[in-house]
Order: sequence, then structure tokens, then C-alpha cells
Amino acid sequence: MTISSCANNNHLSSEPCRKGTDGTSASTTKKSKLYTFQEARRIARGHGFDSTEEFLDYSCPGAYQLPKDPDVVWKDEWISWDDFLGIVYTDFSFARTIAREELRLPTQEAYMKLWEEKKIKDDDAAIRLPYRPDLHFKNEWISWDDWLGTTQEGAAN
Repeated sequence: MTISSCANNNHLSSEPCRKGTDGTSASTTKKSKLYTFQEARRIARGHGFDSTEEFLDYSCPGAYQLPKDPDVVWKDEWISWDDFLGIVYTDFSFARTIAREELRLPTQEAYMKLWEEKKIKDDDAAIRLPYRPDLHFKNEWISWDDWLGTTQEGAAN
């Protein structure tokens, strides 16, 4: 079998590159979808990409045949590249609001346990919160009570 990464042909595959009749990659046509949006998003997130560019540059053969244009292939379900790749929030205030309003957890221990037990659903906005927000947002970090909104002082911020 010929191994081809098809890096310049819009898809990842261990099969040789094939073009559709309209000139697009055969893997991006609706007939050849191998995965649902949720399955493709889970696979993409599993790779741990840090950016859209990293995903697009990835050319390892046999990468579950994810198309390079998931925003087109799954346009009806598409939210954003950050959502698709599971990129952790970079805005502290926004992430803290998600932690407070979506999770409503009382303690650091409850937060950590939630992550360790992997109980957050893929479609939940909280899935993109960092496991260790105290380290991820070290410059903005105040306290776990502030992050979770469990004190009067933290709830006011």
C-alpha cells in the first residue's frame, strides 16, 4: 500500500490522494463522511492540537481520515475551530464565568474530581476549561473561591 499524507490535498489519509469529480478531496464530499460531527470532534480533540494551523499542518498518515475543512463538511453542526479542536479558553474572565455559571461547584476538590472522572459532556462549554486554571491563568489567578464564585468576594468579581 502506498502511504500518502495528502498534506496539500485537503485531507488526512493512509490511502493515496484521490480527487472528487469537482476537484475537491474525495474525503470532503458528503457521501464519504466517515464520522459524525461529534465523533470527528472527539478524534480531533484527542490529538491535542493547540491551534487551527497545527491541525492543518498535521500530515501523519492514518490520522482517522479527518478532512482539513471540517467547517464545510459539518457546516450545520459547526461552532468554531476552537470548539472543534477543544482549545482551552485563553480569556480568564470568560473562562471564570463559564466555571461559575456552568459548573457551580463548591470546592477545588470537586472541580478536580469532575475533570479526573471526565464527566463533562463534549457539547458543554465547560469542556474547554483548563484542568488547572490556577496554573493556566497564573497571572490573573486570585483563588479557587474566586474562580468558582464560592465567596461573597469572588461572586462580586
